[in-house]
Amino acid sequence: MDQSVSTPLEKIKECIELEQSFVLQGGAGSGKTETLKRTVRFCSENHPDKKIVCITHTNKAVDEIVERVGSGIEVSTIHSFISKLIKPYKRNLLKLLPELFYLPLFEELGIDHYNGDDKTRKTEEHKRFKALHESLANRRSIVLQEGTAKVTGKREYDKDPSSFNTSLNNDIEQLNEAIAETIKQHHFNEVVYNDTPFDSFKSATFGHDGLIKIAALLFSQYSIFGRIVRDKYDCIFIDEYQDTDENIIHSLIYSTPDKGLTIGLFGDSEQAIYEGGIGSAKRFIDDGQLTLIEKEDNFRCSRQVIDVANKFRSDGLTQKVALKETNGIMETAEEREGSATFYYSIKPPAPEKPASPKKGDSDEIKSVYQIAKAQYDQQLEEYKLDISRRLEDLAVCAQADIGENVLLKLPNKSVARDASFGNLYELFDGRFRDTREEIKKHLDRLQFGQLAELLQLFNSSADDNRAYNKLIGLLKKQGLFIKTKQDKRELHHMLQELSSSNEAAYTVMNRAVIAGLISLSESHQSYLKRKDSELERIDKDNNIYAFKKLQESGCNTKKQMCDYINQNNGTDLTVEAIEEHYDQLAKDVLSEKFYSGLFGSDLSFNEVLAFYKYEGDDSNFMTMHKTKGTGIENVVVVLDEFNWSKYDFGSCFRSETDNPARQALTRKLLYVACSRAKKNLRCVRLLDSSGELANIENYFDNLVPVNLQKPRQPSLCVHGSHQ
Repeated sequence: MDQSVSTPLEKIKECIELEQSFVLQGGAGSGKTETLKRTVRFCSENHPDKKIVCITHTNKAVDEIVERVGSGIEVSTIHSFISKLIKPYKRNLLKLLPELFYLPLFEELGIDHYNGDDKTRKTEEHKRFKALHESLANRRSIVLQEGTAKVTGKREYDKDPSSFNTSLNNDIEQLNEAIAETIKQHHFNEVVYNDTPFDSFKSATFGHDGLIKIAALLFSQYSIFGRIVRDKYDCIFIDEYQDTDENIIHSLIYSTPDKGLTIGLFGDSEQAIYEGGIGSAKRFIDDGQLTLIEKEDNFRCSRQVIDVANKFRSDGLTQKVALKETNGIMETAEEREGSATFYYSIKPPAPEKPASPKKGDSDEIKSVYQIAKAQYDQQLEEYKLDISRRLEDLAVCAQADIGENVLLKLPNKSVARDASFGNLYELFDGRFRDTREEIKKHLDRLQFGQLAELLQLFNSSADDNRAYNKLIGLLKKQGLFIKTKQDKRELHHMLQELSSSNEAAYTVMNRAVIAGLISLSESHQSYLKRKDSELERIDKDNNIYAFKKLQESGCNTKKQMCDYINQNNGTDLTVEAIEEHYDQLAKDVLSEKFYSGLFGSDLSFNEVLAFYKYEGDDSNFMTMHKTKGTGIENVVVVLDEFNWSKYDFGSCFRSETDNPARQALTRKLLYVACSRAKKNLRCVRLLDSSGELANIENYFDNLVPVNLQKPRQPSLCVHGSHQ
């Protein structure tokens, strides 16, 4: 390519003329979508015969692009595009369909994989075995309507893992054969995209994820399919490419002919903060398949914010202030001035954990340890509460410095409460680490996401014909047809009732199923079977009942339970049973509590709707996961990863880390959050020690220490002087 070509748009034009695929890499506020619009306009004016499609991820984004590029160009979500592309090839789809339901065989990982640590190997191998066994049990219940024996415990498994692995693989092979044989019985015309999140074994249809997987299989196993795509389109432009499934990008680039089709990717690998997307296009650039075009402009942020955000990027792109024109008036450099400041305070020391007793220590030493451990646990809870309060006060100090602002932080209990799904969050927080992801996974599997979408479309349908048409289309796929005016009135009444219902969440789901709004998916049915099986087992287990009685007596630790049993007659559990099975019994009690909460009367449907409103960017409450898009005048970013094992904000300011993948993900999240600030940015963090300041100084020119003299009284925050 001619290196004298100056602007990114001119480089894109040259790529189109040469039929060379490209990636436009631009940071936040660089005007990528505007460049996409101008690219489409160039093609329309100079190559009117070219067949062009623009692909994005949501219907909302489709509307925005149509508004920018006009209605003469095909604009589609990735799922609609792929569905339309593969729909004519049903005979091929039927042959590939079993791949969506097959389970992989268990492959043992040797000691080298675990760096010679045999203890870790045994623990992790049993975890993998247990997870695959669980998948087998779920799949067998769907495909064969058969139960599966309880998974082998670690102690037994460790005696002969190869034998258990072989037995598991035999069961998986039998299951996969049954899957292939059953799907063969279907007619190819039955194989369709069902426009739900779920693949259906019984109806031989596929959902959102299955659509992507089966399309990639079609590309890889039938070379003619890539040529068909080339003949159908001249240009395929993908917006926000970093969030597009890797299999689709790979298929479009490697499974289509070298000439005749231009793939254009528009996005930013540094804003790839969601799971499931390709993230970076670097390997395609390195292979020579894509020409890299960098866009260094930043039309959004102040110079000070840009300087900080640039330091979190890992791709070498350095953004620069680009002045924008509004209504014929060009802004000045002075108007783009702002500030970026880091507020910090030093954490008080954490309580010291008592040393564990050694093998062979006396009962007296063990008893002293148990008392010290109980005191430590209580002190730790108080410490965590104090840290949370100090962080809130530190954020208030930073907010007071810039006036009206938006506070960005990771989702936590207080965020969930403010967004009206606090009880839902607490229910999951008591059992899982990555709470937000688990809420979505479980609710989606129980089809609450589908119901929330139907109600959202209904509430939009009065003013939006497209929403109404999509609502009717989705209901038809569920087998619900609107034939008369009476049908329409009854449907309207039902949807209106559900939208405002304050009944229990699963009560509302049952009503939706009975009304025909939701057809139970196989995944949903499998979830219910597992839940019922677990609760039945727990209900019949006398040890669990006795364990709960001990908890009701105030025994919350293994030591307390053993002491209580030794001091009281008539308990139904022995000390030996507690010593051996404490962890499993505690887990079973949590499972019972979780299921009772999820399917009980205390969890309202309103909270479920509030969660999906929050997830869909329809709430006014923002967090660091909900910050992509338009800039905000003043932003305060709270760097607190408590309860988030996947993030480590402290590592963002260090060049080295013991977990590079976690550091990279956290830096991307921090880049996205900081680059939302149009004018003034404030970051706040409680530091473990003043030694962290040397690293932070490399990112922020202005560091402000805050003496939190009396937590919970922010007005008493005192700014110190940074040395």
